[in-house]
Amino acid sequence: MSIGLSLPDLEWWTIEDLANHVADAVGVRAYRWFDYTVPAELQDSTIDRLRKTYPAKLAYIDSAPGDERGEAIVCLGGIVNSARRFDFLAADMSTAHRVVAIDWPGRGRSGWLAQQSHYNPAILAHAVESLIDGLGLRRIVLVGSSLGGSIGMDIAARRPSLISRLILNDIGPEMSADRRRRRAETVSRHHVFPTPADLFRRAGAAQKHDGPIGDAIRLHNIMGQTKRCQAGGGREYRHDPRTTQAYAEKAATDIDQWNDFHALQCPILLLHGEESDALLPETVRRMQMAKGDGMTVAHVPATGHTPALADHESLSLIGSWLSGAILPAESTLPLRSAPIRLLFTDGTTDVAVRPQKIAVASYMSWRQASPLQQI
Repeated sequence: MSIGLSLPDLEWWTIEDLANHVADAVGVRAYRWFDYTVPAELQDSTIDRLRKTYPAKLAYIDSAPGDERGEAIVCLGGIVNSARRFDFLAADMSTAHRVVAIDWPGRGRSGWLAQQSHYNPAILAHAVESLIDGLGLRRIVLVGSSLGGSIGMDIAARRPSLISRLILNDIGPEMSADRRRRRAETVSRHHVFPTPADLFRRAGAAQKHDGPIGDAIRLHNIMGQTKRCQAGGGREYRHDPRTTQAYAEKAATDIDQWNDFHALQCPILLLHGEESDALLPETVRRMQMAKGDGMTVAHVPATGHTPALADHESLSLIGSWLSGAILPAESTLPLRSAPIRLLFTDGTTDVAVRPQKIAVASYMSWRQASPLQQI
C-alpha cells in the first residue's frame, strides 16, 4: 500500500472511478429530456424558404420532478458549462427547494441545432422558457452564471411575473468586445485529451479562476463537460463545436443589457469574483446605483470568472438570501485556504512532469470517505 501512482500513469478507469465516487457523494440525479421545438422565426441567417420548425432534445436535471407547486430554482451555466456544474448547489438546496439545471442546446446532453447561426440568444432564451413552461413552473428563482446570467436578465425583463428572484454569478449588463474576443479565442478551440494528464493540465488552466476549490469539485465539473471519444480513446468536450464558433462570431461587439437591467423588478443577488475580468468593479458600482436596496452584492475573494457555486460560503449565502434573511447590501465572503491539489494545476506547472505521487492508501481512504467529506 506504500506504492504511489504518478499522475502521468493514471488510467481513465481510475479517474472515472474517482468521478463516480464524487457523484455518489453529492447524490447527483439522472438527466431528463424535454422535446423542444425550434421556431422558424428565430432562425437567424437562414434564408426564408429553408426556415422551418424542427425538434431538438433539451437535457435537464430536476431534483423534484413530481413537485406540483410550480416553483423552482432554475440554473443556467456559461457557454461551455453543463448542468452538472450545479449539482453541488442542488445537493445543498434540495431539502427546501426544487432545483432544475439545464444543458444549453448543443451542449452537454442536449441535442444539436441544425445551423450554427441558430445558437443565438433568442433561441437559447426561448428554449429555456419552453422548458420552464413545459414543466408547469409559474414562479422561479433564476441562477445565471456568465451566459446564463445574460439570458436570465433578458427573461426576467420580459416576464417579471415569472422571476421572483435573480442570482447573477459574476455577470452584469455590460462586457467589452475585447474581453469577449479573448474568451472566444479560448473556447472556440476543440480539444481532445488522450490521457488524464492532458485533461488535468487543460482543465486546471481553464478553471484557475473558479476560486479555492478542491480536486473533487474540479473533477466532477470537467467530467460533466467531457465525454469519451468515439474513436482513438481519451475524452473530448461534450458540445457542438459550432456553439463556440457562433459565440466567436458575436464577440466583435460589446454586450449592452442596461435596458434589461433597469427593467428588472425582482430582488437581485450579485456574486462578484474579485479577480474577474468579465465583471469590473465600475460595472458593479453602476449596478448598485441603479438598483439600490434591490440588489445585494457579495464579493468572492481569490476568484475570477466565474465562482464555482460549490463551496460552503457561497452556498450558505445563497441559502440565507433565499430564506429572506437580512444581509448587508455589500459584503465579502470569507477567504478559504487553498486546498492541496493532487490532480489539477493552475497552468503554471506541467502536470505531466510533476513529481507528486498519489499514494494508494490515500486514494483508498479518499474513495471510502463519508459523503461530501472530501468535497
